[in-house]
Amino acid sequence: MENITVPESIDRYIRNGMQLAKQRRIRHRHRTLARWGSAMAVGILMMGLFFSIRLSPVVAAYVSHLPGMEKLVELIRDDKGLQMAAKHDLVQSIGASAAHDGVSFTVDQVLMDQKRMIVFYTIRHEQDGHAVDLENVSFSDKNGSDWVAGYSWSSSGESVATSIEQNRLDIFWENTPNVPDTLTAKVTLSVDQKKLETPFQVTFPINKTKYETLKESVYPVNQDVTIDGQRFTVSQIVVYPTQTEVSIQFDPANTKHIFDFDRLRLEDEKGRTYAFWGNGIPSTKDGQNKVTYNLESNYFEQPEKLVLKADGIRALDKDKLQVVIDGKKGTLIKAPDSRLQLTALRQNEDVVGMDFLLKVEKQDENRFSSFGYELTDDRGNQYEHVSGSSSSGDPSDVKSSQRYGSLYKRTTAKGTPDTYTFTLTDYPSRLSDGFTLQIK
Repeated sequence: MENITVPESIDRYIRNGMQLAKQRRIRHRHRTLARWGSAMAVGILMMGLFFSIRLSPVVAAYVSHLPGMEKLVELIRDDKGLQMAAKHDLVQSIGASAAHDGVSFTVDQVLMDQKRMIVFYTIRHEQDGHAVDLENVSFSDKNGSDWVAGYSWSSSGESVATSIEQNRLDIFWENTPNVPDTLTAKVTLSVDQKKLETPFQVTFPINKTKYETLKESVYPVNQDVTIDGQRFTVSQIVVYPTQTEVSIQFDPANTKHIFDFDRLRLEDEKGRTYAFWGNGIPSTKDGQNKVTYNLESNYFEQPEKLVLKADGIRALDKDKLQVVIDGKKGTLIKAPDSRLQLTALRQNEDVVGMDFLLKVEKQDENRFSSFGYELTDDRGNQYEHVSGSSSSGDPSDVKSSQRYGSLYKRTTAKGTPDTYTFTLTDYPSRLSDGFTLQIK
């Protein structure tokens, strides 16, 4: 229990973990204008592409007949808003490429508006049987100045057999930026999990006339919701061609911390729903109590009626948010309730591993929580979150169980800790009800 075998690829895991932590910090600070600048760290948010069969046959038929658009159709089938944006001619065909060492990187298309850019790209190895992937990316204008933004992408998992990775890169920013007429993407790629030393640079034009006349639609809501004594205000809803932003302000006097909403969505008079699309950034935080949630866009639908709904509200008493672990005994000192159990604590020099078992109700069997990523200890050491895992437990349990693992690397040397602490960023406990608000 006191020793673990450190993986040979630990350096790669650590680098990826550092990028994950940076991106999470961006998400928390994304709405704070003063913290956005040239020094902002940009990293990867490795989120799965939750593709569901929701692609409108009409949109698919319209888009896929265009040359080179077949893969794009697949990559936007999780997002009705992007489907409609593609149908309304917001896709820019690019085809700019760079190649060396038998590998090429191509920017195929760009779909964007004043709030969001999606870059569709292809990585190709000239020989079969290689795994190719995107490791890092940054952008600059024609003068070489950095173009500051946040990025997220994920691997499709198809690159091993085909030596081809076709995917999308989501790019987001704070306020409407001064988008350059041309952008240069500087990307670092990997082959068979080994990073290529020489980056690829691809310059491509941006046709702003595609979207600059499409002004956002603003719904000033300003409606209060109170459930179980917990209050929040839906401030406004802003609809762009590529996404919808729902701004919610939480009352600082609440005794519970509201983590998130179950199936937060907009619903129109025809029963069509617009929820988070499953890839990219689900929400951004401004300070302690304001969150903006990103949903699919209904910009081109122009509904007659619109309702904002959530099936549930995940929340926990504010004095139960911290989890404290005894580093000597390998036991929990503090947890929100008896459903959370520490099953293993592994410590090997500056590497710390933790395994948890969490009992959940049926509604949470297929929804995994995200535990705290910012580990601290009683000595004041700092940690990087290296990797995490989650899996289902025994399905025969009356209350299903989930298993979680986290691996951290200590980056300071202030002594061996007696206790570890992290703050929960989600937990499967709820208020008594969801909510429904008439927007239009």
